[in-house]
This record gives sequence, C-alpha cells and structure tokens, in this order.
Amino acid sequence: MFSFYIAKRYLLTKKSHHAINIISGISVCGVAFATAALVCILSVFNGFQDMVANLFTAFDPELKIVAAEGKFMQADSKALQNLKNHDEIAVISEILEDQALLTIHNRQVMATIKGVDDNFEKLIDFNRIKFGDGTYSLHADVIEYGILGINLLSNLGIDVGFPTPIQVYAPVGDEHIDMNDPSESFNQDELYSPQVAFSVGQQKYDSKYALTSLRFARNLFDKAGMVSAVELKLKSGADIDKMKRTLSNELGDGYIVMDRYEQQEDTFKIMKIEKLISYLFLTFILMIACFNIIGSISMLIIDKKNDAMTLRNLGATEHQIANIFMIEGRMISLIGAIIGIAFGLALCLIQQHYGIIKFGQSAGSYIIDSYPVSVHIQDIIIVFFTVLIVGLVSVWYPVRQLSKKYTSVMALIVVCMMTSCSSNNHQFKIEGKFEDMPAGEFYIYNQGNTDGKIDTIYINNGEFAYIGNAEVITPYTIIFSNALEQVIFAKNGEVIHYKASANDLKNYRVDGNEENELMNRFREQVNGMNTAQQRDVATTFINEYPASTAAIYLLNRLFVQEQSTPIDLIKKTLKTIKKTQPQNRFVLKIENSIKQKENGQIGKPIPSIDVKTKTKHTINIGKTDAKYTILVYWATWMPEQYDFIDDFAMLTEDYSSNNNLKIIAISLDAEIYKWEDFIKNDTAYCEHSCDGKVWDSEPVKKLGITTIPTFVIADKNHKIIARGNSLKDLEKELQKLIE
Repeated sequence: MFSFYIAKRYLLTKKSHHAINIISGISVCGVAFATAALVCILSVFNGFQDMVANLFTAFDPELKIVAAEGKFMQADSKALQNLKNHDEIAVISEILEDQALLTIHNRQVMATIKGVDDNFEKLIDFNRIKFGDGTYSLHADVIEYGILGINLLSNLGIDVGFPTPIQVYAPVGDEHIDMNDPSESFNQDELYSPQVAFSVGQQKYDSKYALTSLRFARNLFDKAGMVSAVELKLKSGADIDKMKRTLSNELGDGYIVMDRYEQQEDTFKIMKIEKLISYLFLTFILMIACFNIIGSISMLIIDKKNDAMTLRNLGATEHQIANIFMIEGRMISLIGAIIGIAFGLALCLIQQHYGIIKFGQSAGSYIIDSYPVSVHIQDIIIVFFTVLIVGLVSVWYPVRQLSKKYTSVMALIVVCMMTSCSSNNHQFKIEGKFEDMPAGEFYIYNQGNTDGKIDTIYINNGEFAYIGNAEVITPYTIIFSNALEQVIFAKNGEVIHYKASANDLKNYRVDGNEENELMNRFREQVNGMNTAQQRDVATTFINEYPASTAAIYLLNRLFVQEQSTPIDLIKKTLKTIKKTQPQNRFVLKIENSIKQKENGQIGKPIPSIDVKTKTKHTINIGKTDAKYTILVYWATWMPEQYDFIDDFAMLTEDYSSNNNLKIIAISLDAEIYKWEDFIKNDTAYCEHSCDGKVWDSEPVKKLGITTIPTFVIADKNHKIIARGNSLKDLEKELQKLIE
C-alpha cells in the first residue's frame, strides 16, 4: 500500500523535469494506440468470421450427422430413426450427396448433386439465397428439377430458365468402365429448370452444387435406402453445443455430429490462424511500445533519487523503493490499456454504424462495402490481460536493475552522510562539486591496485560523493569521458573536498590533506606547459618534496609512463625519492616498472611468452614466423575504448593483406567475459588475447608496459624496433615498414 501510494503521487504530480511528464504521456499513448489496434484488428477478424458464418447459415444446417467410416449409411437404421424422439429437433432432412457429370449444349462440368427430401425447404431459408423468378421445387409427378448454383449455370453457359434439360451422368456402382461401350457404365438422367437458382455468395457452393430430389439422387447413384448425411434444425432457443454432445453420445462411434464451424473447418481454421498471427504481431508491437515506459521510469528514478534517500532514512527498504517504480510502470500499462480499449471500442462502434473504412476502389464489388466489425467480450479480456502482462514483463527486469543501481548509489550517499557525521577511521570520503554540470558520471580507480577495478561516480545536482578504503596516503585517478585524468590523494579518516568547473576541468582544486595542497601548487605552476616543460618543473618539485606521495605520482605519470623519457633520468629521479621512503610500496612498484621498461626498450629482444588467443590458439610472441610482430596493449576499461577499437579495426583492415605483419592485441582486462563480450562483434584483422591478470600479465610485465594504449614492434629477429602510445604513431611506423 505504501509503494502504491507513492507511485500514484509520482504518476499524477508534476516532475522537476517537464520532459519526464512528456515521456510518461508518450508511454501511455504508445500503449493505448497498440491496445486500440489489437481491439480493432481482432474485431475485424471477428466481423469477417461472423459474416462468413452467416453466409454458410443459408446452406449449412445447424447440425449434420455423417458416417464415421465410408461415405454412405442406411437411412432406416435404428440410431437415425431415434432422432425423431428428440423434442429439441424441429426439422430432420435426409441427404444423399455425390459427384456427377453435367452436360448441356456440348458443355461438361463436374458438380456435386445434393439430393434432399421434402423437409429440406423447412431446414433452410431459401428466399435468402434465391436467384430468379421461379419457385422452390425439386420434383413433379414425372419430372425432376435441378436448382443450380449461379456460377455453375455460368460454367454450363445457360441461364436460370434453361429450356433444354441438363443431362446428368454418374458411374454405375463399383463396375469398371467398358471402353467398348462407355455409356453402359454410367447411369443417366435429366434435370429440368424450375426457373430459379441459388446464390450463397461462396464459390464452394455457387460453382459446384446442384439441388435436386432425394429420389433422383438415389436412382442416379444406385443408393436406394441410403443417405450420405442427415441434417438437423433445432427448435428456437435450443443449445446447439449441448445437443451436439447428446447426439454424439447416443449415436456412438459409428457417426460424427458436426456443427456449422466443423462443417467448414478448413475455412474457419485459416481465419483463426490469421487472427492468431495478427494477434502475435500486434503483441510484439505492443512490447516495443511498452519499452517507452523504461525510458520514463529511468528518468523518474534519477529525478527522485533524493526522495528515495529520504524514504530510506525513514525506514523504507530497498524492496519497497524498487516496488514504487515497478508499480509506476504497471500503472502506466494499466492506464494505457484502459484508454486503448475504450478508444478501440469507440472506433469499432463507429465502423459498425457508419462503415467509414471502405474496401477502397473495390467497394461495391463484394456483398459488403466496408470492413465488418464484431466485438467479442473474450477478445477484450484477452487484450486487457495481454497488455498488463506484456507491460509487466517489459519493465520488470530493467526497472529492477535501474532501481538496484540507483538505490545502491543512494545507499552510498547515505553512508557518506553518516561518515561525515562521525569519525570513521576505517574509510575516507571524497566530496565533490561541479559548476555547470548538474548531472553526469565519471570513473575513479586506485593506482595501487592491479586488478583493474574501476568505480563509477554519478553526479547529482552538480555534486558527488565517494567512499574508499586506503590505509596509507594513496593516489586515486579520476577519468572523464573525454579521457582527461585527474589525481586525488586520500587515506582513511580524511574528508577530501573536490571542486571544478565543467567549462575548465583541467583547473580543478582538491583540499583535505597536504598531498593535495602540494598538487594544487604544482598544477598552478605548470598550467599551459607541455609535457617536457612539466617534467622539468616536476624534477624541481621532487627534489624539494622527495618524501611526498605527490612526488611518487609525478615520477610515475611524467617520467615512467612517457615513452620518450630516458631510462637514466627516470632512475636518477627515483633515487632521489628512494632515499626518503625506500620501503614505500608505490616506490617499489615504480622501481619494478623501470626494470620492466628497460626490458622492453628498443633493441631488446621480445621475451619468449606463450599467449592464448580468443580462438584458443597459443602463440609465442617471441617466436613468431612473421617479418614484423606488432603487439598492441589496451583494455575495455580505458577511456574512449570504443573509438580505439573502431580505429584499430580500420587500421588492421588496411594492412590485413600484408603477410609480413603479425598483429596481436593484448587486453589488460581483469574480467575475461567482459573482454570477450566487448570484442565478439569486432572486425579487427588480428589475434586477440587476454589472461585476466591485468598489469601482472607476463607480456605486460616483461615488456615494461606501464600505460595503455601502447604498441611494440619487433623485427624478424624478434628485437624491438619501435614503441609508442597511439594508433596514429603505430600507423606511421607501419607505413615505414612497408615502404
């Protein structure tokens, strides 16, 4: 009840961002229109089905009894004679039906002769299908009449009042045809015109059937005392389905009782299949419309993060908060369903009374001019629950994930608030504020970790908070979507304050400890300088503050990670720092990186290391048989990774035909499944490898890779001839190699 109340208020009240109201309205409209389409399309199919059923009613009986095996049955059987004992049956008509050849004026047509008894006129409303000025009559004292379908008359080339009798031929029993005198193998008789025909409006009847007397049919087909069917008409108000079940039980397995729909099973089965397929297609469209709800709910979750945090402080659980947005999605689906059904029913009502949608230019060519519509209550119920179920399924997983994601962020903010109010020496907190950046996200990672873990920080109303755990002063790197990097120093028990402007992210300020103050002064000094100039200032800084963590960071960032920095200069600078903090783990890490960097310098051999590719092949990077081996280091977590992989694919495609080149892309991802998912559709013409060890991977450590992206090129003797940090530089080197 609590979640429903909040969800209702969120749905009906104005949001802080007008776009959310608009998107919510669009979501409702999308569901409503898809629902209305379902109602209208299903009702149109019902209309066609009812129209066809009415047409068949003129010729097909309410119930029809046929033999379970064979074509004919004895008319005087006890089971059939017992039909007369049922008070619900108004008319019983015996039928004998079979194929015969009709000829007149040198025209021959195969037709179905339907011999009926005198009760047949009571069974059907002949006036509905009557064509011509004559009267219904099947026989006189000495002649037999034939009432033909209107199209059958046309096929024979005669009109309703044909003066010459039609000759009718049927094979004699089971005898073989005597080729010497074929006429002896056929029964022959004549049908005269009663000056009337019939037109059901169905090709099946109008082109194939000829009505005549039961006596004529029995004589023609040599079936005295036999019938092919018994057709029944029930009294007004009788339950057809109930009567069908009763007769089926009484007659037993030797007979089949069929209603009108079963008599025309093929036609109605096709219509049902078409209706089902249309329902499935429209349901798929409804699913797409329901995905609009996800966008609306996603924006609402972001918009109401502060409200959710307040609810958490008041005791609401994450499940209750998630249910608020889930119920919101259900309410949008429900409102869309109600509006859509009402709108669909209104359209159907208008079509029923006014027929506004015609058959186009074909109007007037059929028995109706506009699309028929028939609303069935069971279809409305099916549509209603379809919309609710599709709406629920469409939003359940995304809303759960989004709610979990943002409630986790809110939980982090709550922890931050609690931390700021207490002296927690087991964590640190970074509080940040951006000018001109109300919302967004960026990434942060601990430079002391080798697991490649990167956290995402979300900006809300221009502010953010981050909680971490660092027992010693540790550099944390912030990465923005434009690949800009910033550093913040923190350790447990501290509250660090960050401030920057979205218009000038490079000039940021961090307060909270001495290391950040030192970096603030350094950034002010090097503002506007290039890398070489910054390195000169950094040398002075390191000599002045060798015991600082900021000095270690600058050594790593401006000396070790820059490929152009001489190894001797790096060693000299490191020696200055090591005198004051020889056991610092960051210093030891840099010292190890320098050793690795020396191993990977130009002129050094590529180590013999086996790497497994994504195709499960093993390649030894130090023993390839190519003239040139190119190693490219990257990771899915590095900035602008999508641009990198696209550019890399284009680059490898340009050189794919060169058999002298062996290109291997080595990923520094910790989670191999993420790497595999990232490159599953990759079109790069090269080998891919990832062992999940990040910076501890053998091909990374032994070649001194300290930053990504990085490329290494070795010649046929497996000695390094080039290194670099960009794809542009790699392309220049490749152009030199193939010249």
